[in-house]
Amino acid sequence: MVLFRGGLLYHIGIVEQVISPDKNGVISSDLSFQAVVRMWDENLLMLGVDKKIGRRVKKGDYVVADYTPISAVSPHRKLLITKILSPDQGNLVWAEFKNEFDRKRSGMPAPQDHQQMRYIR
Repeated sequence: MVLFRGGLLYHIGIVEQVISPDKNGVISSDLSFQAVVRMWDENLLMLGVDKKIGRRVKKGDYVVADYTPISAVSPHRKLLITKILSPDQGNLVWAEFKNEFDRKRSGMPAPQDHQQMRYIR
């Protein structure tokens, strides 16, 4: 895992709901998309969606959220969905992160033979 000041640079999540600016009943001042996302660490967040993939993201998608700092001097994070994973890759990454989260929560030590994560080639 890549760490930055105690936090991950990117997080995986599953889209619970997409908020589209042109959906029936939505009144919007802009054309941006947002998504309600259940993260691997059990947080529920509303994140922005990059404008290049806004129309393609849908409920149930595995997505990658960019948590990198907005700038070199800002402590604030981007909190932007930048990738939609295939179901197969998403399922592998999700399982790896959830297993690590569950292991840490239960207080179990890290495995000594820490093998490369299955989704990394």
